[in-house]
Amino acid sequence: MKKISTFLFLVCVAANLFAQKNLKSEPLFTNPTGDISFFEKTYKQAMNYNDLVVATQSVYEILCTDSANIAWKDTLARLFLMRGAYDQAVFVGKELLTKSPDDIRLTEMVAIALQSAGDAKQSLEYYEKLYPKTQNLYHLYQIIVLQYSLARLGECSANIDALLKNPDAEKGQIDVNVGQGYTQKVPYKAAALNIKGVIAKQLNENSAAEALFNEALKVMPDFVLPKGNLEDLKKEQNKVSEQNTNPPKK
Repeated sequence: MKKISTFLFLVCVAANLFAQKNLKSEPLFTNPTGDISFFEKTYKQAMNYNDLVVATQSVYEILCTDSANIAWKDTLARLFLMRGAYDQAVFVGKELLTKSPDDIRLTEMVAIALQSAGDAKQSLEYYEKLYPKTQNLYHLYQIIVLQYSLARLGECSANIDALLKNPDAEKGQIDVNVGQGYTQKVPYKAAALNIKGVIAKQLNENSAAEALFNEALKVMPDFVLPKGNLEDLKKEQNKVSEQNTNPPKK
């Protein structure tokens, strides 16, 4: 029985390897005309059906014929970003930035890809290049988030204060991760006040933290994060109060 099982296992492995070999040798599609316009049409059709794999392959085929085409390289970088291939998006984006270092769209794309890939330090560098040019609250908020994640709390607090002074901070909104895969759209002002409260709590400035969380809730009463932070803060305060009232017996 053991010999039969081993034989079947080897047959399955061999068949699988053969299938993989054939799969790798098969192109996604063939070009009957030999004309680059075929791949342009294939790209457009693939995008109509949100088939990013075929769209990417089409762009590769176009670049094989026209490798210096900046527009198609830009498209390739954005396809990588859409597919979650962040390392590839960064690689192509940086290559394009060597020729167009002041391109705001490319700089933003590389910043987003780096942030999505978990490279906070490099992503911050690109956002810091962006914000002076755009004065966009989204870019400033990402700087705040990244500085906080890198424990650069002094710079983070200074940028929070700058954001709070912006008259559009209460009107503009940002999607904030509130845990368990959910996001909540909140005003920039509320999001920034919540982060400032978290920093105050980390510095054991609990009264300031409580005031900041409450201020965030005044801007948006159903904002999940400051609500949860206030609850945690009160639990900690109650625990300390209970320990002071009933000290452990020696």
